Amino acid sequence: MLRPLYLTTLLLLSAACTHKVQAPAEQPPLMAGEARFSPMTSAQQSELRQILAPYLQPGATVELWYSANKKPDNGSFAWCISPAPSEAEWVNLGTMPHAEPEKLADETTAVEYGDTLDYWLRFELRCGDKRLPLSICPSEEFGVNLGDCSTSVRSRSFHRAVWQLIDRRYNIQKRFDKIVLE
Repeated sequence: MLRPLYLTTLLLLSAACTHKVQAPAEQPPLMAGEARFSPMTSAQQSELRQILAPYLQPGATVELWYSANKKPDNGSFAWCISPAPSEAEWVNLGTMPHAEPEKLADETTAVEYGDTLDYWLRFELRCGDKRLPLSICPSEEFGVNLGDCSTSVRSRSFHRAVWQLIDRRYNIQKRFDKIVLE
């Protein structure tokens, strides 16, 4: 008589104490202009390093080229929108400090973003005969899209380096200051 009662009690206790794994909560869709950050997987980090490998070689000269509007810069903000390829020309913004592609390759945060009403700027990293298309949103919170890389990478350092080069060419800060003072 004790044996069936013992087994029943044991089964009830084991059922009550079983840790149930809950499915991860589904995340809501991203709103326009919103970003979600997550750690990169080892496969994503490996892919990133592989794509950037030619630009990480010691002594490699990495140039940053910008897809700029063919129309002359008249002091407006036409520089801030990469136009359709038929209306664009590639402009050399200068040499990227060697540390920047290395920092970008070492990033560990992926970013996913909702549709943005912001604009995206198109660039190319060039090193010898190698060309790597990349695009960024002017906001520091958004990622860097690299060529065929399956994930966007969050890199404030890389954004700053790009903005320093584009600012030298188009005097962005002076233009912003002028608008603010007016």
